[in-house]
Amino acid sequence: MRKGFFAFMFVLSFAGFASAQGLSGILSKVGSQYAQGYMTPAADAFGADLNSGLFHSAGMSGILPFGLHLYVGVQVPAAILPSSDQTFSMSYLDTVSFQRSIGSNTFNIQVPATFTVNNAPTVFGDKNTTGEATFNVQKDTTVTMGGVSRTFTLDSSATIPTIPGWTKLSIVPVPIPQIGVGSIFGTDVLIRYLPKIKLSNYGSVQLIGFAVRHSLSQYIPLVPVDIAVQLGWQNFSIYDSTGANVLKESAFAANLEVSKTLAIVTVYAGLQAETSSMDVNYSFTPPATSLNPSPQAIPIAFNIKGKNNFRALVGLDFGLGPVNINADYNIGSVNAVNVGIGISI
Repeated sequence: MRKGFFAFMFVLSFAGFASAQGLSGILSKVGSQYAQGYMTPAADAFGADLNSGLFHSAGMSGILPFGLHLYVGVQVPAAILPSSDQTFSMSYLDTVSFQRSIGSNTFNIQVPATFTVNNAPTVFGDKNTTGEATFNVQKDTTVTMGGVSRTFTLDSSATIPTIPGWTKLSIVPVPIPQIGVGSIFGTDVLIRYLPKIKLSNYGSVQLIGFAVRHSLSQYIPLVPVDIAVQLGWQNFSIYDSTGANVLKESAFAANLEVSKTLAIVTVYAGLQAETSSMDVNYSFTPPATSLNPSPQAIPIAFNIKGKNNFRALVGLDFGLGPVNINADYNIGSVNAVNVGIGISI
């Protein structure tokens, strides 16, 4: 039942992602450098999301025996994307594959080319439109074929449409189930976990993470607020329909928290240093041409660092009996909002 509930939430959040073609199918049409420009907004957004919602109070006392507390709930952070993250333009050097025959032998050759991309959709761009990419092949290219250096005069260029976006978004939500348990000697633990959940015909997603928090206010007599520090690590993965790990976002955060409870309302704030990175893996199949009618698939793997390194946040938590509802706003290189609901005792 619980897994089904979170599966439903993920399908709602990632409805645009769960296409029959899927992310790996889209990326299979482009090389590494293009894919890095295409995927950068996802690395930034998912990193900002994973490092959100790690706390909604700096207090640790509970009503269980020995002052222990338990929290079970879900946080839903959503990175806010500027419109500029829906398209990108870039220029880069790459190669174009050609086939040349000498006698009875056929050789595959890689020819240097300059690619220029204009207003192409990113991963979060419009999935029904494309941009333009122009490539210019170096005029006189010398390659080694069969142990002999040969010069070809190719002098060709072409403008081709780019791939579409994966799903058009201006905010990127990621529902995160979590359990918090503590405190023992002023220390508690937060666990984030979701087993693989299938998304339509595309593939599946998986989430795992944990955080450790320690109270500082316990060492400061008569301090009027709760103060704590926290360290957290998480992994979020997207798999294709074959089970291959197409995307893995890793995140790490260290924060300083402060909160004050007034009746049923807790005001909380924090400063947080963080890092995140995305590993992308897929197979690129160059387009077939008359010069290269049977291109071979090329394995592609690269890493993108997330933009966020620091954030400040402020929020409110409402304690309605055992039910907690919280919301906060996060300011960093990538801004985010976060809302959560859970049971706290």
